[in-house]
Amino acid sequence: MDAPQPPPAFVITMDELGSIERVTLHARAQLRKLSDSSASTVTDASGSALVPVLYERAGAAHALGQSGIPMLVSEIAHVEAAVLNLESYAGHETVLCEGYTLLNRLAFLKGEARVTQEIGGVVTLPGEATDTPKTTRS
Repeated sequence: MDAPQPPPAFVITMDELGSIERVTLHARAQLRKLSDSSASTVTDASGSALVPVLYERAGAAHALGQSGIPMLVSEIAHVEAAVLNLESYAGHETVLCEGYTLLNRLAFLKGEARVTQEIGGVVTLPGEATDTPKTTRS
C-alpha cells in the first residue's frame, strides 16, 4: 500500500494572512451576533480556526528562512465559507470586498501549489530557504 501523498500548498504573504484574519474574524463576529449557532459551528462557518494555524506556519517559515507562509489548497474553503457567511450575516461591505479580492488571489495562487512536508508537525514547503540564518559572535 502506497503512503498517502502530502497535501498541496502554495505560499501567501503576511499581507494576505492579514486579509484572511480580517475576513474570518469579522465573519465570526457577525455570526456570533446574528445567529443562534453553537460556538463550534460559528468557528467552523467563519473559517476563523484557520488563522492560528497560519500564524504557526508563519513562525516555522520564518525560522526556516522561507519567504512566505504555506497555505493548503483545501484551506481555501475556510475563506470561501467566511465570505459566504459575511454575505448572509450583514458583513461590512469593505470586508466583504476584501474577501472577494482575497478569494480571487487564492484562486490564482492555487495554480502554484506544490507538495508539502511537515517539520515538527507544522506544514512547510520544501526548498524555499532564502538565506541561512547567521549567528553573530560578540
